[in-house]
Amino acid sequence: MNAKERYLAVLDDNKREELDRVPTFVQYIRPEFVEVHQQKFVNMRVPFKSDISRFKDAYFMGFESVFANFHPGLRVSRVEVEDEKGEKVLVAWNGQPPMKRMGYYKRGLFFSIDNLNKVRETMRKVDDSAEIQKTMDHYERISSYIFPVIEIGGIFDTLWQSMGFKNFSYHHRKNSKLYRELVKYFAELTLIRVQSIIDATGSRAGVLNINDDIAFKGRSMISPERWEQDIGIYYKEICSIISDAGMKTTMHTDGDITDMIPVLKRIGFKGVQGWEGGADPLIVNEKYPDFVINGFGDISQIIPFGSKEEIFNHVKELMDALKENRHFIIGPSTVIYEGIPFENVEYFIEASMRYGKY
Repeated sequence: MNAKERYLAVLDDNKREELDRVPTFVQYIRPEFVEVHQQKFVNMRVPFKSDISRFKDAYFMGFESVFANFHPGLRVSRVEVEDEKGEKVLVAWNGQPPMKRMGYYKRGLFFSIDNLNKVRETMRKVDDSAEIQKTMDHYERISSYIFPVIEIGGIFDTLWQSMGFKNFSYHHRKNSKLYRELVKYFAELTLIRVQSIIDATGSRAGVLNINDDIAFKGRSMISPERWEQDIGIYYKEICSIISDAGMKTTMHTDGDITDMIPVLKRIGFKGVQGWEGGADPLIVNEKYPDFVINGFGDISQIIPFGSKEEIFNHVKELMDALKENRHFIIGPSTVIYEGIPFENVEYFIEASMRYGKY
Protein backbone atom coordinates (compact mmCIF):
# COMPACT_ATOMS: atom_id res chain seq x y z
CA MET A 1 0.00 0.00 0.00
CA ASN A 2 1.14 3.57 -0.56
CA ALA A 3 0.94 6.45 1.92
CA LYS A 4 -2.52 7.68 0.93
CA GLU A 5 -4.03 4.21 0.70
CA ARG A 6 -2.68 3.26 4.10
CA TYR A 7 -3.98 6.37 5.86
CA LEU A 8 -7.45 6.24 4.33
CA ALA A 9 -7.76 2.49 4.95
CA VAL A 10 -7.81 3.14 8.69
CA LEU A 11 -10.97 5.23 8.13
CA ASP A 12 -12.63 2.70 5.81
CA ASP A 13 -14.45 -0.37 7.16
CA ASN A 14 -14.01 -2.15 3.82
CA LYS A 15 -10.29 -1.42 3.41
CA ARG A 16 -9.06 -1.72 6.98
CA GLU A 17 -8.34 -5.44 6.79
CA GLU A 18 -6.00 -4.84 3.84
CA LEU A 19 -3.59 -2.78 5.96
CA ASP A 20 -0.01 -4.01 5.82
CA ARG A 21 1.13 -1.90 8.77
CA VAL A 22 0.13 0.99 11.01
CA PRO A 23 0.44 4.33 9.14
CA THR A 24 2.73 7.09 10.41
CA PHE A 25 1.80 10.77 10.76
CA VAL A 26 3.24 14.05 11.98
CA GLN A 27 1.47 17.39 12.41
CA TYR A 28 4.52 19.09 10.95
CA ILE A 29 8.24 19.53 11.58
CA ARG A 30 9.10 22.98 12.87
CA PRO A 31 11.54 25.04 10.76
CA GLU A 32 13.68 25.49 13.88
CA PHE A 33 14.21 21.70 14.01
CA VAL A 34 15.34 21.74 10.40
CA GLU A 35 17.63 24.70 11.11
CA VAL A 36 19.24 22.99 14.10
CA HIS A 37 19.91 19.91 11.95
CA GLN A 38 20.54 21.72 8.69
CA GLN A 39 23.63 19.65 7.88
CA LYS A 40 21.40 16.57 7.68
CA PHE A 41 18.74 18.32 5.61
CA VAL A 42 21.02 20.20 3.22
CA ASN A 43 21.49 17.24 0.88
CA MET A 44 17.94 15.95 1.34
CA ARG A 45 16.60 13.93 -1.57
CA VAL A 46 12.94 13.00 -2.00
CA PRO A 47 11.31 11.06 -4.88
CA PHE A 48 8.72 13.76 -5.65
CA LYS A 49 8.67 17.43 -6.64
CA SER A 50 7.18 19.99 -4.26
CA ASP A 51 7.91 23.55 -3.25
CA ILE A 52 6.30 22.94 0.14
CA SER A 53 8.99 22.22 2.70
CA ARG A 54 6.71 20.55 5.26
CA PHE A 55 6.08 17.67 2.85
CA LYS A 56 9.72 17.13 2.01
CA ASP A 57 10.85 17.48 5.62
CA ALA A 58 8.24 15.01 6.88
CA TYR A 59 9.06 12.46 4.19
CA PHE A 60 12.78 12.83 4.79
CA MET A 61 12.28 12.07 8.48
CA GLY A 62 10.33 8.92 7.63
CA PHE A 63 6.72 10.02 8.07
CA GLU A 64 4.14 9.27 5.40
CA SER A 65 1.37 11.76 6.19
CA VAL A 66 1.24 15.36 7.43
CA PHE A 67 -1.21 18.23 7.80
CA ALA A 68 -1.73 20.46 4.76
CA ASN A 69 -3.68 23.61 3.90
CA PHE A 70 -6.01 25.04 1.25
CA HIS A 71 -7.14 28.49 0.23
CA PRO A 72 -10.07 29.35 2.51
CA GLY A 73 -12.77 30.51 0.09
CA LEU A 74 -13.31 33.66 2.14
CA ARG A 75 -11.67 36.90 3.16
CA VAL A 76 -12.00 38.96 6.33
CA SER A 77 -10.43 42.40 6.45
CA ARG A 78 -8.29 43.76 9.25
CA VAL A 79 -10.27 46.29 11.25
CA GLU A 80 -9.43 48.91 13.83
CA VAL A 81 -11.20 48.34 17.16
CA GLU A 82 -10.82 49.63 20.70
CA ASP A 83 -9.04 47.59 23.33
CA GLU A 84 -10.15 47.55 26.97
CA LYS A 85 -8.20 50.76 27.60
CA GLY A 86 -9.96 52.54 24.74
CA GLU A 87 -6.88 52.53 22.51
CA LYS A 88 -7.21 51.81 18.78
CA VAL A 89 -5.83 48.42 17.76
CA LEU A 90 -5.84 46.67 14.39
CA VAL A 91 -7.22 43.12 14.59
CA ALA A 92 -7.60 40.24 12.15
CA TRP A 93 -10.45 37.79 11.52
CA ASN A 94 -9.80 36.00 14.83
CA GLY A 95 -9.79 39.08 17.06
CA GLN A 96 -6.01 39.00 17.37
CA PRO A 97 -3.68 41.93 16.55
CA PRO A 98 -1.83 40.62 13.47
CA MET A 99 1.10 43.03 13.52
CA LYS A 100 2.38 42.13 16.97
CA ARG A 101 4.21 39.03 18.12
CA MET A 102 1.47 37.32 20.06
CA GLY A 103 1.69 34.11 22.04
CA TYR A 104 -0.63 31.30 20.97
CA TYR A 105 -2.90 31.83 23.96
CA LYS A 106 -2.73 35.64 23.98
CA ARG A 107 -6.05 37.30 24.69
CA GLY A 108 -7.92 38.62 21.66
CA LEU A 109 -10.15 41.70 21.48
CA PHE A 110 -13.56 40.19 20.78
CA PHE A 111 -14.75 41.12 24.28
CA SER A 112 -17.67 43.14 22.89
CA ILE A 113 -20.34 42.72 20.24
CA ASP A 114 -19.21 45.97 18.62
CA ASN A 115 -15.66 44.69 18.07
CA LEU A 116 -16.94 41.41 16.68
CA ASN A 117 -19.42 43.07 14.34
CA LYS A 118 -16.83 45.47 12.93
CA VAL A 119 -14.78 42.48 11.80
CA ARG A 120 -17.68 40.19 10.88
CA GLU A 121 -19.18 42.81 8.56
CA THR A 122 -16.08 42.60 6.34
CA MET A 123 -16.38 38.82 5.84
CA ARG A 124 -17.06 37.82 2.26
CA LYS A 125 -16.98 34.60 0.28
CA VAL A 126 -14.55 34.48 -2.63
CA ASP A 127 -14.02 32.02 -5.45
CA ASP A 128 -10.78 30.19 -4.64
CA SER A 129 -11.76 27.16 -6.71
CA ALA A 130 -8.96 27.49 -9.26
CA GLU A 131 -6.31 27.64 -6.54
CA ILE A 132 -7.97 24.86 -4.57
CA GLN A 133 -8.04 22.60 -7.62
CA LYS A 134 -4.42 23.42 -8.41
CA THR A 135 -3.41 22.62 -4.85
CA MET A 136 -5.35 19.37 -4.88
CA ASP A 137 -3.70 18.33 -8.14
CA HIS A 138 -0.32 18.83 -6.48
CA TYR A 139 -1.35 16.94 -3.36
CA GLU A 140 -2.55 14.00 -5.42
CA ARG A 141 0.73 13.85 -7.33
CA ILE A 142 2.73 13.44 -4.13
CA SER A 143 0.18 11.52 -2.04
CA SER A 144 1.60 8.07 -2.74
CA TYR A 145 4.81 9.21 -1.00
CA ILE A 146 3.53 11.70 1.57
CA PHE A 147 -0.21 12.06 2.09
CA PRO A 148 -1.37 15.66 2.77
CA VAL A 149 -4.19 15.55 5.34
CA ILE A 150 -6.24 18.70 4.85
CA GLU A 151 -6.61 20.74 8.04
CA ILE A 152 -9.24 23.42 8.60
CA GLY A 153 -9.58 25.82 11.50
CA GLY A 154 -12.42 25.08 13.91
CA ILE A 155 -14.82 26.81 16.26
CA PHE A 156 -14.05 26.40 19.94
CA ASP A 157 -10.38 27.18 20.51
CA THR A 158 -10.51 30.11 18.08
CA LEU A 159 -13.50 31.42 20.02
CA TRP A 160 -11.90 31.44 23.47
CA GLN A 161 -8.63 32.81 22.12
CA SER A 162 -10.53 35.60 20.36
CA MET A 163 -11.70 37.03 23.69
CA GLY A 164 -9.27 35.56 26.23
CA PHE A 165 -10.02 32.67 28.55
CA LYS A 166 -11.16 34.85 31.46
CA ASN A 167 -13.72 36.65 29.30
CA PHE A 168 -14.67 33.37 27.66
CA SER A 169 -15.33 31.70 31.02
CA TYR A 170 -17.61 34.55 32.10
CA HIS A 171 -19.61 34.67 28.86
CA HIS A 172 -19.77 30.89 28.63
CA ARG A 173 -21.28 30.65 32.12
CA LYS A 174 -23.76 33.40 31.31
CA ASN A 175 -24.46 31.99 27.84
CA SER A 176 -24.34 35.62 26.76
CA LYS A 177 -25.30 37.03 23.40
CA LEU A 178 -21.61 37.71 22.67
CA TYR A 179 -20.74 34.08 23.38
CA ARG A 180 -23.51 32.81 21.11
CA GLU A 181 -22.63 35.21 18.32
CA LEU A 182 -18.97 34.22 18.47
CA VAL A 183 -19.91 30.55 18.16
CA LYS A 184 -22.03 31.37 15.10
CA TYR A 185 -19.27 33.49 13.56
CA PHE A 186 -16.52 30.88 13.85
CA ALA A 187 -18.91 28.12 12.81
CA GLU A 188 -19.70 30.06 9.65
CA LEU A 189 -16.01 30.50 8.87
CA THR A 190 -15.44 26.76 9.26
CA LEU A 191 -18.44 25.88 7.12
CA ILE A 192 -17.34 28.20 4.31
CA ARG A 193 -13.87 26.65 4.27
CA VAL A 194 -15.32 23.15 4.13
CA GLN A 195 -17.85 24.00 1.43
CA SER A 196 -15.20 25.72 -0.69
CA ILE A 197 -13.10 22.55 -0.77
CA ILE A 198 -16.08 20.35 -1.57
CA ASP A 199 -17.39 22.67 -4.29
CA ALA A 200 -13.98 22.76 -5.97
CA THR A 201 -12.78 19.17 -5.58
CA GLY A 202 -15.64 16.97 -4.39
CA SER A 203 -14.36 14.01 -2.38
CA ARG A 204 -10.79 14.08 -3.67
CA ALA A 205 -9.26 14.95 -0.30
CA GLY A 206 -10.64 11.76 1.27
CA VAL A 207 -10.59 13.19 4.77
CA LEU A 208 -10.92 16.67 6.25
CA ASN A 209 -9.43 17.37 9.66
CA ILE A 210 -10.78 20.19 11.84
CA ASN A 211 -8.28 21.72 14.26
CA ASP A 212 -9.95 22.64 17.53
CA ASP A 213 -8.30 22.35 20.96
CA ILE A 214 -11.09 21.37 23.34
CA ALA A 215 -9.25 19.80 26.30
CA PHE A 216 -6.68 20.42 28.99
CA LYS A 217 -4.07 17.88 30.00
CA GLY A 218 -6.46 15.87 32.14
CA ARG A 219 -9.98 16.81 31.04
CA SER A 220 -12.13 18.66 28.53
CA MET A 221 -12.24 22.46 28.82
CA ILE A 222 -16.00 22.53 29.29
CA SER A 223 -18.44 19.73 30.00
CA PRO A 224 -19.15 17.35 27.13
CA GLU A 225 -22.88 18.09 27.51
CA ARG A 226 -22.44 21.83 27.19
CA TRP A 227 -19.93 21.47 24.34
CA GLU A 228 -22.38 19.30 22.40
CA GLN A 229 -25.21 21.73 23.06
CA ASP A 230 -23.31 24.90 22.10
CA ILE A 231 -20.70 23.77 19.57
CA GLY A 232 -21.76 20.30 18.52
CA ILE A 233 -24.91 21.42 16.72
CA TYR A 234 -22.76 23.31 14.22
CA TYR A 235 -20.20 20.53 13.87
CA LYS A 236 -22.99 18.02 13.26
CA GLU A 237 -24.02 19.98 10.19
CA ILE A 238 -20.41 20.32 9.03
CA CYS A 239 -19.67 16.61 9.52
CA SER A 240 -22.86 15.73 7.65
CA ILE A 241 -21.84 17.90 4.69
CA ILE A 242 -18.41 16.26 4.60
CA SER A 243 -19.95 12.79 4.83
CA ASP A 244 -22.46 13.54 2.08
CA ALA A 245 -19.51 14.55 -0.11
CA GLY A 246 -17.99 11.08 0.38
CA MET A 247 -15.30 11.96 2.91
CA LYS A 248 -14.53 11.38 6.57
CA THR A 249 -14.12 14.02 9.30
CA THR A 250 -11.48 13.90 12.04
CA MET A 251 -10.44 16.40 14.70
CA HIS A 252 -7.12 17.60 16.05
CA THR A 253 -7.10 18.61 19.68
CA ASP A 254 -4.56 18.86 22.45
CA GLY A 255 -5.27 17.34 25.83
CA ASP A 256 -7.15 14.30 27.06
CA ILE A 257 -10.53 14.12 25.34
CA THR A 258 -11.47 10.59 26.45
CA ASP A 259 -14.72 11.81 28.03
CA MET A 260 -15.59 13.67 24.82
CA ILE A 261 -15.44 10.66 22.49
CA PRO A 262 -19.14 9.68 22.78
CA VAL A 263 -20.10 13.25 21.90
CA LEU A 264 -17.67 13.42 18.98
CA LYS A 265 -18.98 10.12 17.62
CA ARG A 266 -22.61 11.27 17.82
CA ILE A 267 -21.72 14.45 15.98
CA GLY A 268 -19.97 12.58 13.16
CA PHE A 269 -16.24 12.70 13.85
CA LYS A 270 -14.48 9.45 12.99
CA GLY A 271 -11.34 10.01 15.04
CA VAL A 272 -8.96 12.38 16.77
CA GLN A 273 -5.34 13.36 16.17
CA GLY A 274 -3.30 14.39 19.20
CA TRP A 275 -3.64 12.54 22.53
CA GLU A 276 -0.93 14.41 24.39
CA GLY A 277 -2.74 15.04 27.62
CA GLY A 278 -2.46 11.91 29.73
CA ALA A 279 -5.13 9.78 28.05
CA ASP A 280 -4.76 6.03 28.60
CA PRO A 281 -4.55 4.17 25.27
CA LEU A 282 -5.76 0.92 26.84
CA ILE A 283 -8.92 2.55 28.18
CA VAL A 284 -9.58 4.42 24.93
CA ASN A 285 -9.13 1.26 22.89
CA GLU A 286 -11.29 -0.85 25.20
CA LYS A 287 -14.18 1.62 25.35
CA TYR A 288 -14.08 2.94 21.78
CA PRO A 289 -12.54 0.27 19.51
CA ASP A 290 -14.08 1.79 16.37
CA PHE A 291 -12.74 5.32 16.97
CA VAL A 292 -9.64 6.27 14.95
CA ILE A 293 -6.67 7.26 17.10
CA ASN A 294 -3.88 9.28 15.49
CA GLY A 295 -0.86 10.17 17.61
CA PHE A 296 -0.09 9.19 21.22
CA GLY A 297 3.69 9.40 20.74
CA ASP A 298 4.92 11.05 23.95
CA ILE A 299 6.44 14.36 22.91
CA SER A 300 7.06 15.70 26.42
CA GLN A 301 9.41 13.07 27.83
CA ILE A 302 10.13 9.92 25.85
CA ILE A 303 10.72 11.19 22.31
CA PRO A 304 12.78 14.24 23.33
CA PHE A 305 14.68 12.71 26.26
CA GLY A 306 14.37 8.92 26.02
CA SER A 307 17.04 6.42 25.06
CA LYS A 308 16.68 4.25 22.00
CA GLU A 309 15.46 1.41 24.19
CA GLU A 310 12.90 3.62 25.92
CA ILE A 311 11.56 4.90 22.59
CA PHE A 312 11.30 1.38 21.19
CA ASN A 313 9.52 0.17 24.33
CA HIS A 314 7.14 3.14 24.18
CA VAL A 315 6.20 2.42 20.56
CA LYS A 316 5.78 -1.29 21.29
CA GLU A 317 3.46 -0.53 24.20
CA LEU A 318 1.35 1.72 21.97
CA MET A 319 1.17 -0.94 19.29
CA ASP A 320 0.24 -3.61 21.86
CA ALA A 321 -2.58 -1.37 23.10
CA LEU A 322 -3.91 0.06 19.84
CA LYS A 323 -2.72 -1.90 16.81
CA GLU A 324 -5.03 -4.89 16.82
CA ASN A 325 -8.32 -3.20 15.90
CA ARG A 326 -6.69 -1.39 12.93
CA HIS A 327 -7.95 2.04 13.97
CA PHE A 328 -4.50 3.38 14.85
CA ILE A 329 -2.22 5.88 13.08
CA ILE A 330 0.98 6.39 15.03
CA GLY A 331 2.78 9.70 15.34
CA PRO A 332 4.04 12.26 17.83
CA SER A 333 1.18 13.76 19.80
CA THR A 334 2.21 17.19 18.53
CA VAL A 335 4.91 18.75 16.33
CA ILE A 336 8.58 17.83 16.01
CA TYR A 337 10.33 20.77 17.63
CA GLU A 338 13.94 21.91 17.89
CA GLY A 339 14.56 20.38 21.33
CA ILE A 340 14.15 16.82 20.04
CA PRO A 341 17.33 14.96 19.02
CA PHE A 342 17.37 14.03 15.35
CA GLU A 343 18.23 10.42 16.10
CA ASN A 344 15.28 10.08 18.49
CA VAL A 345 12.89 10.84 15.65
CA GLU A 346 14.69 8.18 13.61
CA TYR A 347 14.30 5.71 16.49
CA PHE A 348 10.59 6.48 16.68
CA ILE A 349 10.12 5.80 12.98
CA GLU A 350 12.29 2.67 13.07
CA ALA A 351 10.28 1.27 15.98
CA SER A 352 6.98 2.16 14.28
CA MET A 353 8.02 0.22 11.18
CA ARG A 354 9.18 -2.76 13.22
CA TYR A 355 6.20 -3.11 15.54
CA GLY A 356 3.54 -1.74 13.22
CA LYS A 357 3.48 -4.61 10.74
CA TYR A 358 0.29 -6.64 10.40
